[in-house]
Amino acid sequence: MRKTPHAHTADWYRITNRADGATEVAIYDEIGWFGVGASEFINEVRNISASEITVRLSSPGGDVFDGIAIHNALRAHPAKVTVHVDGLAASIASVIALAGDRVVMQPHSQMMIHDASSMCYGQAADMRELADRLDRQSDNIAGVYAERAGGTVAEWRDRMRGETWFTADEAVAAGLADEVAPRRNEEDSPPQVANAWDLSRFRYAGRSAAPAPVVAMAATAQTPPAEPAAGPTETQEEDSMSTLSEGLRERLGIGADAELDDDALLDALDQALTERADPPAPEPVETPEPVAARLPEGTVLVDAERLAQLEAQAAEGVAARAQQRAEARDRALDNAIAKGKFPPSRKAHYAAAWDADPEGTQQLLASLAEGIVPLADVGQPGGEPTDNGFDAEVDRLFSTPGRS
Repeated sequence: MRKTPHAHTADWYRITNRADGATEVAIYDEIGWFGVGASEFINEVRNISASEITVRLSSPGGDVFDGIAIHNALRAHPAKVTVHVDGLAASIASVIALAGDRVVMQPHSQMMIHDASSMCYGQAADMRELADRLDRQSDNIAGVYAERAGGTVAEWRDRMRGETWFTADEAVAAGLADEVAPRRNEEDSPPQVANAWDLSRFRYAGRSAAPAPVVAMAATAQTPPAEPAAGPTETQEEDSMSTLSEGLRERLGIGADAELDDDALLDALDQALTERADPPAPEPVETPEPVAARLPEGTVLVDAERLAQLEAQAAEGVAARAQQRAEARDRALDNAIAKGKFPPSRKAHYAAAWDADPEGTQQLLASLAEGIVPLADVGQPGGEPTDNGFDAEVDRLFSTPGRS
């Protein structure tokens, strides 16, 4: 038997090996915090070698991650796990309850589901980040309910947002539990819950204060097939034939006073059908002029997909051409520098001039004499290279009014 380190708290779980070979695990406290911690509990469960485990549960919930870890530890155990909800399985404790291969609600027990909650201190970005994490965790929990009871994650999230409380019978009807245990004699009753939890932190303080759960759409009523009608009587058949004869006379334009037997009436019907068998040929429908014929001369019709492809190719061509021009410019400038026409420090200046006026800049470079710039650095040893006023002189000699 494990005890909490806090003297005021009762035993938070116990594991008992029964005489019939099964193992009973009782969880009667909050999950995590000062109650049932996941790590110690999981280590104990892993050491159980019995083929059957009975979990007796009554908890108001607690830490989400501890609860999911306990749920997964019970699910992963090879033993057959039966969970009995003795009093309350609320919040994350309801997820632990669903770890059982079979879930049994004791009479008058309750189960509650709701969205995950937390506290945050910080700025708006911290609050938004926490809200997103809570939504992801609530979706994860809703997936457990949907896996067990059917339905979708979105449907279970709706029930969770409303904080839904289930009585024992309602939990079975919702698919969260398999049965309600029959009432037992007092000496055979399960252990009573010793904890008195404060449920005021929830929206409703128990099922008695909460509205009835909405767990599913009402089943569509099935209308039984109608009994087959009895066959017509002789009088009904005569009336039907009389009505048929009158209808034929009316449609064929034969007066009611004309004396025609059935054979003559049928002949008149055949003649009318023959006349209608060869209807006049329909008037020719004018074929609309093709769209291409209405386009201005020289215009080519292209579908949207082909147009997008051509535009993409054109953009690639423009980029490639720009790259080629930049490379040709840099080669020409590097060649001029190598010939001593201007110092390397002026390359950015001439590159900008080239981009603004390629032809004019080429003429300027062609007019510069070679070797006017020393190919080796000039200056004091250890000092910065200098152009001996070359830049200012070039600007004076070759500047163009209106060009910078």
